[in-house]
Amino acid sequence: MTFIPCDGCGLPASPEHIARRLRRLELATRFRPIHIDILFLARWPPPRLEDYFYFLDEGSNQGAFSQAGPARFLFDSLLQALGIREAAEKGDEACLTDFQRRGFYLAECVECPLEEATPAFSGSAATEGARLAERFGPTMVKRIKFSYRPKHVALLGTLTQNLIPVLQQAGLADCLMLYQGMPLELPRLGDAAAAAEFRTALGELVAAAASRAKSA
Repeated sequence: MTFIPCDGCGLPASPEHIARRLRRLELATRFRPIHIDILFLARWPPPRLEDYFYFLDEGSNQGAFSQAGPARFLFDSLLQALGIREAAEKGDEACLTDFQRRGFYLAECVECPLEEATPAFSGSAATEGARLAERFGPTMVKRIKFSYRPKHVALLGTLTQNLIPVLQQAGLADCLMLYQGMPLELPRLGDAAAAAEFRTALGELVAAAASRAKSA
């Protein structure tokens, strides 16, 4: 099998790996706002394409990820925290359309799932976070400044903590949305208390961003 460098992660990749990256970009572009108010920045996408945040089953316009799995839990936690999934009957496509309409966009520091791409990212959270910032931080800064150009950036998950000084040194400190100086802690599957804390924290950050925009 021939491996060529992937534009998303820079690592030697199979044609299947590159095809999945292009498919994720296609899915996300459908719901990308023209002007991004808040860019939610996670570490990297899940290995299964069907678990991707923007994936929709074409037959039902619903996310194909498991109703009880971690991808579904994160999807619902984020949308509930933003007041989007307020009605149980609201489908995933309608939720993503509302997410887009409000100027929200979710992207990853790396466009490929690194846990399957390389063993170099296995290890402690501190090690993974440091490698994430060192290897992909500069590229992420360029994407933020010249492609996304958001008004605000909200970091999701502890592994993005090491990106804080990278973004600050790049002149993006004023647009960073941090909760008590840290990224938002993503709730784990089934942890209702953590999900409630996540909703509260994100609600406070969004309200603060809106207040700053009004006073500007």
